[in-house]
Amino acid sequence: MTSAVIKEVRATLSLAVPLAAANVAQMAMGVTDTVMVGSLGPVPLAAVGLGANFYFTIAVVCQGVVSAVSPLAAFAMGAARRDEVGRITASAFVLGAVFAVPLMAALTIAPRALAPIGYDPALIGGIGEFLHAIVWGTPGFLGFAVLRSLLAALSRPRAIMAVLVFGIGTNALLNWLLIFGHLGLPALGLAGSGYASAINQWLMFLGLLCVASRLRREDWLSARYAALATMTADMARILKLGLPIAGLQAVEVGVFFASTTVMGLFGANALAAHQIALNCASVTFMVPLGMSQAATVRIAAERGSGSFAAARRAGVVALGLGIAFMSLSAAVFWSVPEPIVGAYIALGDPGNREVVALALRFLAVAAVFQIVDGLQAVAAGALRGYHDATVPMILAGCGYWGIGFAGGLAFAFPLGAGPIGLWWGFVLGLSAVAALLTFRLLRNAAAAMPSGTALGEAHP
Repeated sequence: MTSAVIKEVRATLSLAVPLAAANVAQMAMGVTDTVMVGSLGPVPLAAVGLGANFYFTIAVVCQGVVSAVSPLAAFAMGAARRDEVGRITASAFVLGAVFAVPLMAALTIAPRALAPIGYDPALIGGIGEFLHAIVWGTPGFLGFAVLRSLLAALSRPRAIMAVLVFGIGTNALLNWLLIFGHLGLPALGLAGSGYASAINQWLMFLGLLCVASRLRREDWLSARYAALATMTADMARILKLGLPIAGLQAVEVGVFFASTTVMGLFGANALAAHQIALNCASVTFMVPLGMSQAATVRIAAERGSGSFAAARRAGVVALGLGIAFMSLSAAVFWSVPEPIVGAYIALGDPGNREVVALALRFLAVAAVFQIVDGLQAVAAGALRGYHDATVPMILAGCGYWGIGFAGGLAFAFPLGAGPIGLWWGFVLGLSAVAALLTFRLLRNAAAAMPSGTALGEAHP
């Protein structure tokens, strides 16, 4: 391994480790919600799982648009055009505020779509309770997403990590207070979990706002002094890159959401088991997601400075790190599934027997797709560093829906595999997308490099 590669590994890890820790911390909040609501029974557990899927499926799409701040700001920093960073950030705040209103409206009416497809009225009622509460955190969620993208681009991932780790504690405390009614507060049950998440999203936004206020004014407020035409142009740049980023996230998150919706047709036990296994797979996914976010920044910054060989090296290093971690997580899923499932639900309770059995089967399939899941995540993030998002979105749509979801439905229904068939669809879809995006990344990186430049060289 050359010194340049070793240096890149260190640079990537210095960004990826705090970002991955921040992602895990954010996921831990969802796990906390699931575990604490799980004590209310299988129906509330299933309701909060599907309700959270509704919320984050829609919210993450809007978040994807403003996440374009990260590659755009990193490129500007690499090109020594620091004055652009603040304008881009402020423009993203405006877009986030615009998106918040229709997003909140969509979440409020979302549960009504479940009755026509045969959902249990008790599940619909629980999902509605949760969504009507968590929806109030939407503006804070989007504001947090803008500042998170900015701080990543400015290579300040530890601030993001610190705020999110602190958020685990505040989220757990708020859940304890509002779900169960401690310290004189009313016991709100499912709605309490939603309100806890909403309040916590505002607290995390305010935390990053405090961090941002300590930066140079030009890094996040300069758009206040820009002409309207300039801000409009910056918003157009964000939308041009951010909309396909959001589209890719939509097709990815959407296929898991659609599978969760279909899983509900097999009953509350299958849906609860699905939620447990999906939470486990989502936790491990947070690490390659952090590597993906680091790859976006590293590649965009190197491209901004004209160092195309270094940009290629950053992508290859990130792919290798993602594969290494997900190989380890696959081994854990295979070797100790019972303790993992037992963290969510009592293994010895006869009433949980079906949920536990299904969750163990789902977790075994999750072990199979760990490596390709990590590979596609890192490749997608690296492609954003090249400002390449439209074609990856199309490729992901074909892989996730045309191969993965369609295959899962075929396994589950015509072929009679039942709930486990939907999970084998995940394997097909993730494998296809990983292959397509990795090939495109390597092709883009090779095309950008001048001929005769080796991977280990510092500059083209």
